[in-house]
Amino acid sequence: MSDDTQLPVSPFAARQQVLRERLHLLISMLHPALRVDVERAFAERGKLLFQSPNDSSDTDAGNPPGSWPLLTMLVAQHFSPGIDTTLAASVAIATECFVCALDLLDDVEDEDRTAVIGELGAARALNVSTTLLALAQRAILSLTLLHIDAQLILRLLDTLQESTLVATAGQHRDLLAERREASDLTREECVEIAAAKAGAIMRLACLSGAICAGATEAERAEFAEIGELLGIAHQLDNDSHDLYYLLQSVDTSSGMPAEGSAKTDLARGKKTLPVVLASSMSTPLQERRELSDGEKQEYRRALDEGIMTTWGISLLYRERAYDLLRAISLRSPLAPELSLLLGFK
Repeated sequence: MSDDTQLPVSPFAARQQVLRERLHLLISMLHPALRVDVERAFAERGKLLFQSPNDSSDTDAGNPPGSWPLLTMLVAQHFSPGIDTTLAASVAIATECFVCALDLLDDVEDEDRTAVIGELGAARALNVSTTLLALAQRAILSLTLLHIDAQLILRLLDTLQESTLVATAGQHRDLLAERREASDLTREECVEIAAAKAGAIMRLACLSGAICAGATEAERAEFAEIGELLGIAHQLDNDSHDLYYLLQSVDTSSGMPAEGSAKTDLARGKKTLPVVLASSMSTPLQERRELSDGEKQEYRRALDEGIMTTWGISLLYRERAYDLLRAISLRSPLAPELSLLLGFK
């Protein structure tokens, strides 16, 4: 065997390059001092400018850097394989700016000690998020240079604005829920919040691609629903995994997360679905008081059961999305890259 074995090339590499070029063009207009911080935000893991430490191809092919704009571009190309690349890339970059802005806001509001917040600080991160929201609109408005129909541009802007209002309302409900007892919240409320936050974001990514490609109203509705269902599934899955890994760092003497945990969900009293489900079986873990060994074990058992139940619910939402994708693929086969990105086998 030759020693010149090459690493596999990402199936998204060509599109990622197009998107990065479009992003750099968009942010080139910024003041250099601001542009540096904006580029730093896009260099976070999962974002479009992320580079793995060893410069190898991303090991998780289903979650490549820039997965959000890739989703928008691939949905657009599903409906219109010959769509103008600049048109699709511009709309996709609007998605990336929008998602990156909300991620920064979420980190600041939840007081998560992420790497980017640690480097920029809360004030600069908030200013970067404001810039990104403006850039999302600028990316869509730049379509006037391509002589795109004004009605299409307005429809894309309206979709972006609607998603912003839905997502921020979901985040607001999430923040207000911190003041309530977990036992006061219902499973339905938790799912509604997940739908308003992650569901609205993934809905936007799919819907924007369908709109810019000229999909019919029925086709847009299908992909919008798929995006919302998968967004809810991802949020519930993340809530399950975040709480599971956070519990591994719980200080056994206090029952609270150990110092240095990046996520602060338990310390802040975040009412994610696994915590709400556990509250029906045990006293919420967030209560700060001395706990007996038996109470700690009870809390852990209840939370473990809440985690598993939430994970099961996330699978149900994912399967509903896949049922829609199966029906779509019978009419018009999905590109392998789109199937891979959606986790649809």
